[in-house]
Amino acid sequence: MRAGRTALLRDTQKAPLMVIRPFPLPCGTLMVFIVNPTGGVLGGDHAEIRVTVDADARVLILTQSATRVQPSPDRRPATQDVHFTVATGARLEFHPERTIPFAGSAFAQTLTADLEDGAQFGLTETLASGRVQTGERLAFHSVESRVQVRVAGRRVYLDRQRLIPGLDAGAPGVWGGHDYQASGVFVGGAPPASLPGVPGRLASGVSAGGAVWLRGVARRGPDLDAALHAAREELRLALWGAAPLRVRR
Repeated sequence: MRAGRTALLRDTQKAPLMVIRPFPLPCGTLMVFIVNPTGGVLGGDHAEIRVTVDADARVLILTQSATRVQPSPDRRPATQDVHFTVATGARLEFHPERTIPFAGSAFAQTLTADLEDGAQFGLTETLASGRVQTGERLAFHSVESRVQVRVAGRRVYLDRQRLIPGLDAGAPGVWGGHDYQASGVFVGGAPPASLPGVPGRLASGVSAGGAVWLRGVARRGPDLDAALHAAREELRLALWGAAPLRVRR
């Protein structure tokens, strides 16, 4: 915080990930874009994102475009390690654009959020089955994800996925006939009695640690995006009393 307003106090970056100038939103949240100006991530690439949010600050982190995972002939994965630290009274939201694994690609990401008591955190992510419009569907080698949220050192949420296309990839509960999936988690505040959901498209629930989780699938990306956006705003209001995000791109 600087003079009562959220500000970016320190910025260390190295290509290919870059941070462009932050923008304050009308609600007082500072919006920060992470940009990859290259054609995507390659097998063997490793990226790290580290963010610390001080007390009472409000931060929204977005990516400028989809994460395009390029083919990896030797099947070495592109890896990304994300770690967030959020202080008491602060709020951090991370809503990256879609991850698109190209045919023959491999990708592995870990995301850990360490929150102090009284901190707020929101995350939504979407994954495509491939470059669907060009006929690629479930043609990647592998996609792995591990998301963990801790509050005062106590784990309140853990989600792990390991997707390897094969006979089971199209089974109900995995992909079925869908091409897009979404997941998310929100922490901070008491879970509401009524949780968002769209039959056949989006479900939500509460973890044993009190985190609200989201999971969704759809045949079309825009349909899933609309359901996820509505659920996100419903939870932001119910958990945090937060005004809608009005993002300027």
